[in-house]
Amino acid sequence: MKGLTFEALVLDAFDQLAPYYCTELTSTQKTSLSVQVSQEYLAIRTQIGASESRERGSKSERILPPQLTPQALGRFIGQANSCWVLEDFHKIDEPERAKLSQVMKVFMDMADDYSTLKIVAIGAVDTARQVVEYDPEMRNRVAEINVPLMSSDEIEKIIEKGQHLLNVNFGREVISSIASYSSGMASVCHHLCLNACTTKEIYETQEEQVRIDELALQEALSTYLEESSDTLKKAFDIAFKQDRARKYDNKKLIIKALSQFGPEGALRSEIFGKIKVGEPDYPQGNLTIYLEQLCSEQAVPVMRHDTSSGRYAFSDPIFRVFAIAYFSENEPKKFGKRKPKEFEVFFENFKIIFKSDFPIVSPKDST
Repeated sequence: MKGLTFEALVLDAFDQLAPYYCTELTSTQKTSLSVQVSQEYLAIRTQIGASESRERGSKSERILPPQLTPQALGRFIGQANSCWVLEDFHKIDEPERAKLSQVMKVFMDMADDYSTLKIVAIGAVDTARQVVEYDPEMRNRVAEINVPLMSSDEIEKIIEKGQHLLNVNFGREVISSIASYSSGMASVCHHLCLNACTTKEIYETQEEQVRIDELALQEALSTYLEESSDTLKKAFDIAFKQDRARKYDNKKLIIKALSQFGPEGALRSEIFGKIKVGEPDYPQGNLTIYLEQLCSEQAVPVMRHDTSSGRYAFSDPIFRVFAIAYFSENEPKKFGKRKPKEFEVFFENFKIIFKSDFPIVSPKDST
């Protein structure tokens, strides 16, 4: 989580391993000799015994208890045949990430003794360099594994598997619509399917097959909008805000251009081409600056950039639907700020229109 320091991460790893160590060591030597003779004669028993014992002991204590260093952590993890998994590591502050790259070097050097010893850093970004601020000498010690967005076919397979397990039938049209609205994100697919099932009061496998129709999907999308409304409003309110009047309403121009493409998004050159249709003199430098800002807004980024394909897309499918609706009624303005309450009024109207006139845009509509 945010604000977690490197030292806290190391302590947490030790805590999960829960290792024990010896605080005191005692050594004892003992020698004994015993002789016993028994003789029986005429019902008379005679017993003679002799015994000798010598004892010597020593006691040792550690000068210091084991230190909780990365080297010690590496030995403990290696001896436990485990690896260190750091989830959502992109939330850690950059100075703390740089320290982790040094630990990676230590673990790499110890890998000859412990084959399972490794650090798996999981981050919701596109490259390993964005996850771990590693130095140049770590270039050959880090394996980058890119996880691309899912295709529509892969999303549809999730739904098909789920409907088989729950004994429900979404139907080909509804499955295609959900896959399109999901925009390659499995989490959105799960969310919409869950909403559709709860609409039909389905919480477990059904004895008789139940059909999930378009009406259920409409209610599922409405629920999704309600749950996302605060995030949606905040994201676009920040994106549309202008501190001072500029020649171009840059962020609105970019968002409008992107909304004219399909759910898979568009390349930078394609977005620039759309903007140039309405603004022939629009400079490329502005597009570069504001594209980066829209993808890295600290609060809620409106867009995301897939470095593997080079495409830009909306970070949430509902953002695209909202942008299409908004720019069907509002145009980016030159030389001025938006009117007070303009965005707020439209946002409230959008929620009403979305529920009563489903769908605002056909999932297959790429314009």
